Amino acid sequence: MIQYFQTAKRLSIFLFGSFISSTGWVYAQAPILKPDAKSANNIARIDSLTQNLYSEIPSHITPDWVANDEINESVFKEAMKMLGSSIPFEYHELVEDQIRYFARLNPSYYDRLHERMSLYFPVFEEILDKKGLPTELKYVSVIESALNPNAVSWAGATGLWQFMPYTGKYMGMTINYSLDERKSIVTSTEKACEYFSNSQSLFDNWLLSIASYNCGAGNVQKAIRRAGGGDDKSFWDILPYLPKETRYYVPKFIAMTYVLNFTSHANRPEFNNQTQFLVPTRVDSSLHLAKMCTYLAGDQKSDLMSLNCEFIKPNTGNATNNTILLPYTYSMCFMAENDSLMNYAALSEEDLKSLRYTGQKNTRYSNSKGRVHVVRRGETLSHLSNRYGVSVRSIMKANGLRNSRIRIGQRLIIGGYKHTKNHP
Repeated sequence: MIQYFQTAKRLSIFLFGSFISSTGWVYAQAPILKPDAKSANNIARIDSLTQNLYSEIPSHITPDWVANDEINESVFKEAMKMLGSSIPFEYHELVEDQIRYFARLNPSYYDRLHERMSLYFPVFEEILDKKGLPTELKYVSVIESALNPNAVSWAGATGLWQFMPYTGKYMGMTINYSLDERKSIVTSTEKACEYFSNSQSLFDNWLLSIASYNCGAGNVQKAIRRAGGGDDKSFWDILPYLPKETRYYVPKFIAMTYVLNFTSHANRPEFNNQTQFLVPTRVDSSLHLAKMCTYLAGDQKSDLMSLNCEFIKPNTGNATNNTILLPYTYSMCFMAENDSLMNYAALSEEDLKSLRYTGQKNTRYSNSKGRVHVVRRGETLSHLSNRYGVSVRSIMKANGLRNSRIRIGQRLIIGGYKHTKNHP
């Protein structure tokens, strides 16, 4: 049954990609958003057979088997082998503890999670499959951000895949006062896949690669050396030598994969059985994003804005590859009413002036009132905290540090960290 749906999905994507080749490839599906009356006439022109095909493809398919409430090694192994994954989902007492913990979470948590899964999982699966990676890596994002693209950790990691500012820029993502691609559904997933591919080429072990996503490849290599070295070391062999957070990170990943496939929390039909495709729609750089979404969706404009929350400023000229994500029906409306939409949503002179001169007001990271300190020999964060009268936590937050280690010559922002919301 799973193979049937996968085949149907690939076939529908091929057919749909040919149908709207002017907008680019289709990456995902999304929960059904109801367009206003204005777009209904245009949507009526779309082939109804195509609409029905897309809406009937589930966004999250689980095996037709649910484990009982008593988790043990035999039940776990029987369940996980049904995934047929190249990731070794191994049983361990830490995994069992995490399964019991996740199973006790309030059902409302899983309602919210499944609503987000129906939006993001098809995106993840499409990109992971394209990159030749196990689709089960999508559960890493659940552990990282609970599938919230606006999630920000205490250390400054941001987005669905929780990239630090330095890591994001190192991997080629744009992070500035206008755009933060760590919150882009497509771009952040592609970069996460790039990270997993690089880690797997280094370790040739999926659990070690996933551990490195949390603590870095250097810490995993150090743990391997401390465990005696060798190419045959497993995650469980080096567990005592890993950072404390990472010791629980991989068990959490394994446990969440189990819970979302083989327990009573695995299915929410109201979210998973109906979807629409998200279409990467090419836009003109002169459009105001918020005005465009208002034209297309009226009072539901926030639904469209949330699909493109990488925009800190509403100027679509910042769009990655000149595209934004829109649900299928809205993308069709965008193309059908392009002239009227351009007249309604074009950036005015007042808009341009505002975007040009108030950049710092909307920036996610502002250090205009801070200072830059170059670390010298013997200095620690505690030393800098006492010297400048700021807390160690604020220094770590402003610089996206996961721990208190700093190196000679490192440039640190002292003070001036400002946290702001996206542009409405």
